[in-house]
Amino acid sequence: MVSGKRVPAKAFIFWGFVFLSLVLPRIVPAQELEYLDAKAALEDAQKAQAEKYAPEPFKQAQEYLTMADEAREAKDSVKFTQASRMAKAYADLARANAELKTEEEKLNAVNEDLKKAKAEIELLKKSR
Repeated sequence: MVSGKRVPAKAFIFWGFVFLSLVLPRIVPAQELEYLDAKAALEDAQKAQAEKYAPEPFKQAQEYLTMADEAREAKDSVKFTQASRMAKAYADLARANAELKTEEEKLNAVNEDLKKAKAEIELLKKSR
């Protein structure tokens, strides 16, 4: 049977802080997943030639991923999560910019081909 003693509020708060200080600094699987997502996003950006077409956001993504690695070593879950999220955001931006520039290059090439074809048509019309 439970005794009639109550746990003082100060003791409850103290042990609550002790518990939280032991639990919060850990990097949990969800945070690791965010890190892995950022790493995969950086690889996707690299495949899209972001180093060539979007060097600044690509470099930022790499730097944030390095910061995440350092935060993991320091067991700083907050910085680890923040750096992982920023790395993913910059990697996604780099990939999108690279894909856009690649498509712009393709469009420019098609436009050049179209101009040449129109010029040939005009030459053929004049030669008749």
